[in-house]
Amino acid sequence: MGAIIEKQHVAKRRKRPSFKPISNKPINKSAGLNNGFMNQFNQRTARSKPEKTQREKLRSIPKKFPRSPAVKAKISGGFSFSVPLLPTLAVIAGTVVISLAALNWEEIIVELPKKAAYKPEADAGVERQIMMYAATGIADIIPSQNPVKETETAPKTEKIEAPNPPNDLISFEWQQYRVKKGDSVSTIAQKFGVSVGAIIASNEIRNARTLQEGAELRIPNIDGIPYQVKKGDSLSKIALSFNVPLDVILDVNDIKSDILKAGETLFIPGARMNDMDLRLSLGELFIYPVQSKYITSHYGMRKDPINGALNFHTGLDLRADIGTTVVAALDGVVSVTAENWLYGKHIIISHDNGYKTLYGHLNSFSVKQGERVARGKKIGESGNTGYSTGPHLHFTIYDKNNKLVNPLDLLR
Repeated sequence: MGAIIEKQHVAKRRKRPSFKPISNKPINKSAGLNNGFMNQFNQRTARSKPEKTQREKLRSIPKKFPRSPAVKAKISGGFSFSVPLLPTLAVIAGTVVISLAALNWEEIIVELPKKAAYKPEADAGVERQIMMYAATGIADIIPSQNPVKETETAPKTEKIEAPNPPNDLISFEWQQYRVKKGDSVSTIAQKFGVSVGAIIASNEIRNARTLQEGAELRIPNIDGIPYQVKKGDSLSKIALSFNVPLDVILDVNDIKSDILKAGETLFIPGARMNDMDLRLSLGELFIYPVQSKYITSHYGMRKDPINGALNFHTGLDLRADIGTTVVAALDGVVSVTAENWLYGKHIIISHDNGYKTLYGHLNSFSVKQGERVARGKKIGESGNTGYSTGPHLHFTIYDKNNKLVNPLDLLR
């Protein structure tokens, strides 16, 4: 056995020897020795292989990503390779972009194509939030979808400014108008685009129902009313009372000084007539004191029903049986509850606008002197007391200067 071993030539190896069978013939298993042991002596040593090249090493590395069996490319060199899948290409492209950006990020602008831009689905909630942001100015800080280079100037957000008030654009002036047949205060006001009160106050119309054809009216070119300065007035006080900015009053009236003279007239743009005065001029302030509107004797000159003499009748006689409810024609305070030979039992009410009303020939009182009453509240019952020829109600109206007024001009 030792002689056999000495004669066996074994080549020096860098690595563990690799044995190959000498021939393809099957090994004789009849030997009494272990087949595995004997096989080592029936083999001839293999030649040492040269070290693998870099390309062979790369080919021997197991692939983490499976190749697509359907996509292959052939190279003219005689070999083929598989094209990676789309996700793999996307990862590679992203890596390249990031690497380039890391080298020189200031000069790289990545712009999303318009066709590939993401468009969210219509959502009422989103639209509502966008409108809220726009209203609060938050939209101004949102960057534009189109990037702007450093050398360019970003367009400024255009701000919408409210237009100046009409009073800043229109200078005040009076217009003249002659009343035509069929005209009324309301139709004239509509024609010139001002309020009814502006025409009434500008022309001191006490009774709009008596507007006569051919009358000359002055009409302001902007809505408002004139005001006559009183003793102790100041510009700030007037502006506060009409709730109109002081600057507007100064501009419209071209006032250079804050010194006012009593009796001077100012035009107050945007001001309105006092509601009571307006209703008074329109004949809608006072109501009939009794339900019946049947007039038995009008206001003015007449023959006395008792002695036949011609005299002046100071009010209206309204038909009313004894015990008929009499109401206040307007809000006010009961100033008189008395009885005399002329009006019998009568009541006088003082109203807030300076007017007074008298109710004569009453049968009884329902209020006391000093009591405040509202328009339409019961103050007594009609009768036949005093200088009277039968049951009725005598009704008289006095103006602010205690002058008699025809009730028909003011009754609604």
